[in-house]
Amino acid sequence: MRHEAIVDGRLLVRLDLDHSLKANSLFLADSVGRSHLANQLLLYESIIIPTKDFGILPILISWLGLGLATHLLKSRAIEFLHLPSMLSYVGNGVGISAFLIKPSDSRSFEWWQTAMFGEAPEAIEIQLRIMCPFIARKARERLVSLVFERTHILQYGNDEFMRAIVHETYTDIMQDQHLSAYAMALAGSPAKLRLQKLPNVDSKTMIVPTHGPIDNPAQLVLRIAETNMSLFAATKVGDTDVLTPIGGDRLLRSKVIRCGASPTAADGLSQILDLVELPDPGVAVTSGEVSVHDIVKIRRGRHSRSFRKWLRTADSTDPRDLERMYVAALGKKSFYESLPTRVLRFAITNAFGLLGFSAGLALSGADSFLVEQWLRGYSPKLFIDQLSRLYPADHTLPAAGELPVPDAG
Repeated sequence: MRHEAIVDGRLLVRLDLDHSLKANSLFLADSVGRSHLANQLLLYESIIIPTKDFGILPILISWLGLGLATHLLKSRAIEFLHLPSMLSYVGNGVGISAFLIKPSDSRSFEWWQTAMFGEAPEAIEIQLRIMCPFIARKARERLVSLVFERTHILQYGNDEFMRAIVHETYTDIMQDQHLSAYAMALAGSPAKLRLQKLPNVDSKTMIVPTHGPIDNPAQLVLRIAETNMSLFAATKVGDTDVLTPIGGDRLLRSKVIRCGASPTAADGLSQILDLVELPDPGVAVTSGEVSVHDIVKIRRGRHSRSFRKWLRTADSTDPRDLERMYVAALGKKSFYESLPTRVLRFAITNAFGLLGFSAGLALSGADSFLVEQWLRGYSPKLFIDQLSRLYPADHTLPAAGELPVPDAG
């Protein structure tokens, strides 16, 4: 639990097959992302932002200014994770899929399609050239080189994708009573539900992940696949922390139970740190009360550095210690007393050996990519995304066992 970086899906711009300017412009104008970035700068040494087209790069320059954005890149406070393909749910029995689109002789790409489906250096250059024309050519070339140096390229083969994302996602749903009931209810409670061939997804349909509440089984499948992709990416980048939707901690519990841990042992898997009266400097940034430059100054301070060091090894024996250190890191009392409050929620996972069975025994029956990584020493800390959830509110969950269990199909 000494991870200095976090793979932060809250800063991922979800793209569909429409012009990427639409999604990127909406993300730029949304104060939530800017507020979240400011807060995360106080919590982590490095924020790793997943991206497909690097459209987040001009957004960061707009939010921060070119000088501060460059500084944060040089200091590794901001890095990127380039996703090689896009997740989707495809009809005709294909199910979860990763796809890329290539230009053809008869139809060439527009610039935004090149950024979306091209290699990372090409995407970086074209975003800066088209969206930041005020940057001179030589300065742009230096920035392209710097951004690429700060980019992790996520690479995996088809077998790895099928096991760590596709199989893992279907198994997560089938082996979790609440997720199974939720999927069946979203599908209209059919007599049988095949996860690989969901109803109302015809042979010509391809569905991509969207923001907002989950309102159909395909989006549930994709949301869990996205969560597994984040966990998978974190192990590839170097065992970082992960931002997950509400319910991510419950999903981890289900994973270890199906790999051999008893429910009683799995209950001790993670401790939830839930702090509800913390000042929210991110809101102050979006309201104009303070600037991101002010946040970076706070970030550099001795108290702030000590707070982040403590957070990396934190446990929940005294969460008030965290509150006191966070407030001290913000500095002047008059500043933080004027801020609105927020909830800071994350799950600190225990060492896997504490679950009460040996690594050899667990590996012999392991049916989870993440659990196998856990047994090799990776123990993620989950920063809980308060604006997104895997499960509905508990009182809306169908009672486990009332509906048949879906199968992978």
